[in-house]
Amino acid sequence: MTDQLQIIQDFPFEFYGEMYVAHLASDRQFYIRMNDVSDGMGLAQASQRRRVQEDEGISHYLVNIMADTPYQGGYRRKEVTFLNIRALPYWLGTIDAKRVKPEIYEKVVRFKRSFAETAWKVYRSDLMPPEVLAEMDAYEVPARAEIDGTMDQLRSLTKKLDKIEGRLGVIEARMSAEAIINTRQQWQIKAMIEQVGEALFEQKGNKMPKTQCHAMVQNDFKGHFQVPVYSLLPESKMEEAVDYLMQRYQHLKPGAKLPGVFTDGIQESLL
Repeated sequence: MTDQLQIIQDFPFEFYGEMYVAHLASDRQFYIRMNDVSDGMGLAQASQRRRVQEDEGISHYLVNIMADTPYQGGYRRKEVTFLNIRALPYWLGTIDAKRVKPEIYEKVVRFKRSFAETAWKVYRSDLMPPEVLAEMDAYEVPARAEIDGTMDQLRSLTKKLDKIEGRLGVIEARMSAEAIINTRQQWQIKAMIEQVGEALFEQKGNKMPKTQCHAMVQNDFKGHFQVPVYSLLPESKMEEAVDYLMQRYQHLKPGAKLPGVFTDGIQESLL
């Protein structure tokens, strides 16, 4: 389904003295253009793209998305290769520092060394038994030992999250027999939930954090329709979900004009 992704919003940021753009796509993941990073670091585009494609650790993070590209003084739409930004540190860690621009060579080497050290801290509890790690920490300065312990806890939490996501995957697989709402409908539901959350926040007179109001609305929605995440709402329930959220909004703001997201009709599939 990667060829159906769409860019929703852009977020510029600076890296190694160059300006890049993180692109939020319709799957709610952030991506960066492979060519932008390759050019910014003075690397050959084709060879770096091939490097990622051949690396089983991150090849699944490579996607093609239709995007605007410079062309004859203007722009045209064409398929562009993007890398999920989660894979950016790993990719940079595999780059041959001798091939980058001379002015950023030292920065790249420092990054690679830091990446190697961080990888050890994250995965050391997978590689070594607790008693050995305890002996190693005994020879570390207290601050570093505390960091290592925190990373061990983080790794433990990550494993727990992986198990939870695995269970959600099973639930999703069980629901796959029934069509779920498409991407545009997911964003419509998200926008409606946000509107209801804002209405709840206003009703509470700012006495409750806005994020908590939004979370309450979303949890109520998931509980009402018995789905683990709203994106798994069955397509057959879409109209009912719109009515449910509309009634919640009208209850919280009686007499107020309905926002456009409630009155524009149910979004159709992009397919």
